[in-house]
Amino acid sequence: MTRTTQDTGTGITGAHTTPDATGAARADAAAALHELVEAVRTLDDDAVRAPSALDGWTVGHVLSHVAMVGDALARQAELAARGETAEVYEGGAEGRAAGIENGATRSRDEHLDALGAAGARLDAAWDLTDRTGWDAPVTYRDGTVADVLDCWWREVRIHATDLGEAGTAGGLTPSATWGRAFTDHLLDFLGLRLPEPVLLVRDEHGVRSVVGPEGVRAAVPGPDDALTTVTGSAADVAAWLAGRETATTPVARRGGRTVQLSPLAPWPSGVPVRRRGPVRL
Repeated sequence: MTRTTQDTGTGITGAHTTPDATGAARADAAAALHELVEAVRTLDDDAVRAPSALDGWTVGHVLSHVAMVGDALARQAELAARGETAEVYEGGAEGRAAGIENGATRSRDEHLDALGAAGARLDAAWDLTDRTGWDAPVTYRDGTVADVLDCWWREVRIHATDLGEAGTAGGLTPSATWGRAFTDHLLDFLGLRLPEPVLLVRDEHGVRSVVGPEGVRAAVPGPDDALTTVTGSAADVAAWLAGRETATTPVARRGGRTVQLSPLAPWPSGVPVRRRGPVRL
C-alpha cells in the first residue's frame, strides 16, 4: 500500500466545543509523542537512516517532520494568545520542505532532543491557551487554536505509526495505538476522501454509522441500508482512509455482494475548518 504524508496544509477537522474533548485530545497527543520518543530510544543512527513506511522518506524524515510540525503549531497557539497570526511554516511550503530535509540528517540523540523540545513547547502553548481561550483565530485553515490542537493530535498519532520496521516491532500500529476517540475523529476528518457515503459497521461493538464527504453521523435504518456497507474495526477503516497498513482489510458489500473498496481521493487540501461539535457515536 502506498502511504501518503499529511501536514498542516491539508485536511479538515471538527472544532472542539467542550473542555473534556480538548483535554482528551491533548492527553492522547502527549501519549502518542511519548510512545514515539520511547520507540526512537531503541534505535541507533543506522536505523534512523533506514527507510520509513512513507515513500521516499527515511525514519529521520518522519521524525524531523513531527518535530517541525510541533514547533509550527505551537507558534500558531503562541501568536493567537497575543492576538497575532502568521503562516504555519516560516517560508511556506518551501521552508517546510527544506526544514524536513535538513532535520532528517540528525543523529538519534539529536532527534530525541528536537522531539523533546517540541513537546515542551507545545505543553507550554496549550497551558497558555487554557488561560487565553481555545477559540482564538489562527492562520491554519482560518480556524482556531482548538483546530491546531486537533491537527497536532492527528500528526503525531498518525506519524507515530510511520517508522516502518522499527515502529512495527515496537507495537506502533493503528490497531494497537488508535483509540476510539481518535478513530472517531479521524473518520470524520477523512470522510472527504470517499466519493460517496458508506455505511460503516464496526466490528468492536456493532455501531452503525455513515462516513462520507460530510463527515460521520449515526446511521438511519432504512434509507442508509442502501449504501455500500464497509465492515471492519474502526482502527482498520481509519487506517485505510489514511493510507496506512491495516491489521485486517475492511470488507465492502453492496446489494449482498462483496465489492472493491472505493478508490480514495487525494488527501484533502484547501478545505476550511468544518464548524461542528466533537464526534460522539
